[in-house]
Amino acid sequence: MSTEKDSMLRVRLTQRQSDELDAIIDELQAQMPEASVTTSSIARYALEKYVSDHIAKRDGTKIFIEINTADATEEDIKNLYDLLSKLFDETKENYSPTVHYMVGEILEPVMMKMARLMKLKKPEVKAGE
Repeated sequence: MSTEKDSMLRVRLTQRQSDELDAIIDELQAQMPEASVTTSSIARYALEKYVSDHIAKRDGTKIFIEINTADATEEDIKNLYDLLSKLFDETKENYSPTVHYMVGEILEPVMMKMARLMKLKKPEVKAGE
């Protein structure tokens, strides 16, 4: 159920971005059928988040880290994961719960990338096995 406003918001999206947006909308609607999730509701949320993040960066109340992993090999990711796992374990033992939490937040994207890499490398399992 796409409105004219929704269509206008999509004009500048690449096909991949538009497809990803459709996937996000489908996922959110499946999780919350009662909510009316549209391109414009997501655009409104994204704008609010962008402004909040900008304020948080400026005020120093949040740390934002963006790391390009496009050129990282599977070995690089595994080594980074091992290093960060040791650091994460050490923070639980030697630092405050806040520091432990923040290290976990930094580590999460690496763990997600690793999970995707390992999923891609696994041999196919046939149904019924």
